[in-house]
Amino acid sequence: MTYAILTHTPHHRPGYSSNGVTAVERHSSDFLINGESLLLRLIAIAGGHDDFMGCFVRGFGAVTDSILSEISPSSSDFRPRRVGLYICPECGDIGCGRFSVLIERTADAVVWKEFAYENGYEALRLIEGLGPFRFEADKYKQAVCGASNP
Repeated sequence: MTYAILTHTPHHRPGYSSNGVTAVERHSSDFLINGESLLLRLIAIAGGHDDFMGCFVRGFGAVTDSILSEISPSSSDFRPRRVGLYICPECGDIGCGRFSVLIERTADAVVWKEFAYENGYEALRLIEGLGPFRFEADKYKQAVCGASNP
């Protein structure tokens, strides 16, 4: 398996108010794998709506720190973990639905595999035909740290 290239780009969701419904403006990061939006690929494959924000959201420092520690395992932490990458732009709650990935660390790489849609009350729905992606560990850490500051 060759290394994929992980980068990020700003993701902006404008706020609006219409017919009594208000949506909050959000700034987050969208992950790019080999230059392609991961969010757009997930939506294209899994279907459904596209109203998600990246897991790193401007103004949510404590949450960002927690996610950063989960998404960026240390070189000695090899336990697999499922991490939410794209979440509800209003509340971030899993009950509204999220796209997640299983992250594994090896000695020299970080692997993203078993992408899924989940909501916390139904069975995890794996998304076929996407990944696994293997990232060189040092470049991965740089990309994730950059994404954590949208």
